[in-house]
This record gives sequence, structure tokens and C-alpha cells, in this order.
Amino acid sequence: MVPTQTERYHMRHDDPVQPEARNTQVAPTGHCQRAILKGRPVEELLGVAVMAALVAITLVNVLVRYFSNQSFAWTEEISVFLLVVMTLAGAATAAADDVHIRIEFFYASGSRRQRQWLAALSALATVLLFMLLVVLIARTAWSEFEFGETTSGLGVPRWWYSALLPFLALMVALRAIAGFRRRARSAGGTAVSIHGEPS
Repeated sequence: MVPTQTERYHMRHDDPVQPEARNTQVAPTGHCQRAILKGRPVEELLGVAVMAALVAITLVNVLVRYFSNQSFAWTEEISVFLLVVMTLAGAATAAADDVHIRIEFFYASGSRRQRQWLAALSALATVLLFMLLVVLIARTAWSEFEFGETTSGLGVPRWWYSALLPFLALMVALRAIAGFRRRARSAGGTAVSIHGEPS
């Protein structure tokens, strides 16, 4: 079985301690926490940071509304933007590890060569879709910049949000390519499963 991106990280950084002994260790702090974050793919760190920001925004909104009957309605547009960022960051991680949700009926019933072609087709479809998103979102951002559109909540230029999204969509496409090439090399002459496992 070809290890996923996350599993390869743990292979590089985990100490050679028996599972029983590892379970008794205390939670990492200080230097150990920094070591855990070091070497993580950028999309994973981005996803964690965005999730933390969403939790903080939601918590503040709940507390303010409970104690003062007020609400920070303007934070809604920030939350929506962060959700989109987190979605694309998660898509990049899933593309790298080849764990996107899919229907395997045709793959499971196909021959070895058919499975190889379907794995390539899956990666190609992912790349084409997100490259199309790169173009469409970039055109949208340019249109927002050209016409000076602003958001309804904060009144800031709308392209401030849109400008980052093409780069995230491009990252998903690049991760899909890199993940497929890595699995193809690791499998060698063995058929590559669309879940990253040789068959």
C-alpha cells in the first residue's frame, strides 16, 4: 500500500517507540509542537489556521449576541470567505492523497489496464476542473477590480477576497498531478488504484 501524504510525514517524524509506549507519552508542548508543524504541507497548515479563525469568529458572535443582544453581522462575509478557503485547502490535501469521494463501480469491475486508465482519467479530470476554476475565478476577480465592486458588510473591495482563490485552485491541480505521479512511481509495474493502493 502506497503511504498517503500524512502517513509519509509521520514516517519521517515519528520516533521509533513501540505503540504501547507511545500511547503513554504526554501531549507535546513547546518545541515538540513546533516540530509537529514543521514539514507539514502548506494546505494542511492553512486549513488548520482557517478552522481556528472560524471557531474564534463563531464563538465571539455567540458570546456577544448572548450578553448584549448584538451581533457582528459583518463577520458573515469573512466566515464565508474562510469556508471557501478551507474547502480548497481540504481539496488540495485530498487530491494529494487521492481520497476524494468517488463511485468505484466501473473501477472495481475493470481489468488491470482499465484501472490504470481510470486512475489517470480521475487525476486528469481533477486537474482540468480546477484549472478551469483558476481561469473563471481570475476573470471574476479582475471584473470586480475593474468595476470597483465592494462587499455589502465591510465595504471593502470584493477582489480582496477573490484574488487569493485562483492560487488555491491552482494548488489543488498541482497536488493532483504530483499525487498521481508519486503513486505511479511507487507502484512501479503494478496497477495503481484510484485510492493510491496497488492492486
